[in-house]
Amino acid sequence: MEETLRNILALTNDVLQSAIIIFGASVVLYNLGDSFRNRVTRAFVALVTFVVMVYTTELLVTNSLTSRSAESWLRVEWIGIAQVPSAMFHLADALLVTTGDVSRRRRLLIRFIYVMGALFVALVAFTNLVVGDVINVPRAPHLQAGILFPVFTLYFWMVTAVSIHNVWRARQRCLIHVTRQRMSIILGALVAAPVGVFPYLLISRNTELALPLWFWLLLVVGNLLVGIMFGMLTLQLAYFGASSPERVVRVRLYKYLARVPLAATLVLTTYLLVGRTDGFWGLPKSTATALAVVATVIVAEWAVHTYKRPLQTLLQLDQNPEVSRILRLSERIVTTQELRDFLESVLAAACDALRTPAAFIVSFVGETPQIEMVVGPLADAEELVQEQSLRQLAAVPPPLLYSNGNGNGHSPSDAPPSETQDWHTHEGLIVWQGFWLQPLYDSKQQVLLGLLGMRGRAPLPDFSASEQAMLKRLAEQAAQALEDRVLQQEVFAAVDNLLPQLNALQMRRSAAAFGGTPALTAVEEESSDDEFSTWVKDALSHYWGGPKLTESPLMQLAIVQEALARHEGNPAQALRDILLRAIERLRPEGERSMTRTEWLLYNILEMQFVQGRRVRDVAHRLAMSESDLYRKQRIAIENVAQAISEMERERAA
Repeated sequence: MEETLRNILALTNDVLQSAIIIFGASVVLYNLGDSFRNRVTRAFVALVTFVVMVYTTELLVTNSLTSRSAESWLRVEWIGIAQVPSAMFHLADALLVTTGDVSRRRRLLIRFIYVMGALFVALVAFTNLVVGDVINVPRAPHLQAGILFPVFTLYFWMVTAVSIHNVWRARQRCLIHVTRQRMSIILGALVAAPVGVFPYLLISRNTELALPLWFWLLLVVGNLLVGIMFGMLTLQLAYFGASSPERVVRVRLYKYLARVPLAATLVLTTYLLVGRTDGFWGLPKSTATALAVVATVIVAEWAVHTYKRPLQTLLQLDQNPEVSRILRLSERIVTTQELRDFLESVLAAACDALRTPAAFIVSFVGETPQIEMVVGPLADAEELVQEQSLRQLAAVPPPLLYSNGNGNGHSPSDAPPSETQDWHTHEGLIVWQGFWLQPLYDSKQQVLLGLLGMRGRAPLPDFSASEQAMLKRLAEQAAQALEDRVLQQEVFAAVDNLLPQLNALQMRRSAAAFGGTPALTAVEEESSDDEFSTWVKDALSHYWGGPKLTESPLMQLAIVQEALARHEGNPAQALRDILLRAIERLRPEGERSMTRTEWLLYNILEMQFVQGRRVRDVAHRLAMSESDLYRKQRIAIENVAQAISEMERERAA
């Protein structure tokens, strides 16, 4: 009975260790991109990496076939054990810097502690001074303690104690209740790293063939607590350096954890349980394992998909009116392709109902007429919109089109074309070059949005009453679609202008949460530095060479001087590298898009300065006017200047 319990606890311990490894590796991958930008994230990634290394080698050791391979893995494990205190001290210093406590002495001490950790790793790898030979205890082989192991133990817990003390100091410097509470959770959860990786078996000097039952129970409980504390630590540190609101960061992190580490842990647990069961459902072990793993993947993904919306509602606080309105808007946005599909349906219905071979819709929303959709044989549609007479229709007031030029506002009657125009109206339609054109106005009948054109089946419109009613309904739907598109474009334009300000506000909010007044005033000073933005603009204008790049005052920045060493003393290449890194900081996550709003500033910078395209080409590629492009370009350059300021501040810290 005791042996059975020992086996169950050992299996449970393997599952918990595997879960910690999967969770830790997933967290490292999740934060890998941000680790190059944020000091706290960089230190946290280092800490999790070393912890994962310890747990991975422990799991491999328990499944080693020979004592020789077990000893090799146990010595590799010390890379993580020796460097966990270093990463803890690094993280504690980063948290202090976040609150405004910058110390060059601590920065030097971080490097010294990392060197000390590397020294202990070397002693473990090449000598028996810290650890000795392997002791082959079933399911828990470990190394013997060497004569310098007490020295390492003292060093390990001293650095740990100093690190925890520094986190406590960072907590005391927090002025806001929320940030103080968050730092308190970090302070408690940070203990999980040293507690989880310290080699306790070396102290016991146990040489028995089997470890007692209470040891396995303690190990399971300890690993469970370590996993929970690491989860809490991850959730709290995810907000550091994030410019997005906390609700967005929280939802993004929870979705990732549910789809990657949680699903992987469930699959691994199923694999281990079914793999150790004989005669499962009377099937061979390999077949039963494959079926169980596939079923687990399907059920896990189904659960995430089914309960995604309730979880998102809970985490994003959708009862907030502002958030709810934005979410409803995002769900109801009509894309360009969806608009084209709808207009195609309208034109197809018009061709069928009105017995015309071809139809098209042209819009006057932009600066020039634009074909939105064509149905039927109409090869010269693009040439039609270039006709000067068609462009003149956009400038004609609505009453004139309705009243055939007499302005009486009554039912239209026949009116021949004048000397200055090649179109006339008949029965409410415009007759032009063999086409019958139905004007499409906004809901107030004040703005001409476009025209619904049909190939005339006769010299003059000859619709019946039912056909006229059908045309009226179809024209109203097409006009409503064009008007909705105009409203959406106005919303997008407002968002384009608002996003940089919101981004700056979120960055100030994030900085002020821990840095207080100094952080607020520092960000404000940088954001108002017009001269610095001018320097950045000049350098970008000569990105591929020129005096504004090589003689730029930006050359005096510490990050540029540091980049000189990487580029063999070439100042132009060094500053160009810094500018490119600043531009890449503005790159949104995911696949690049030329139409999505969040990609607009990055696309302008990358296409105009990095690729060196002309303003006209960039404006055409992004479907915007040149004047609008210049306005967005100014905002983009200000964001690059702010990114360079952040890089310089991070370098100084």
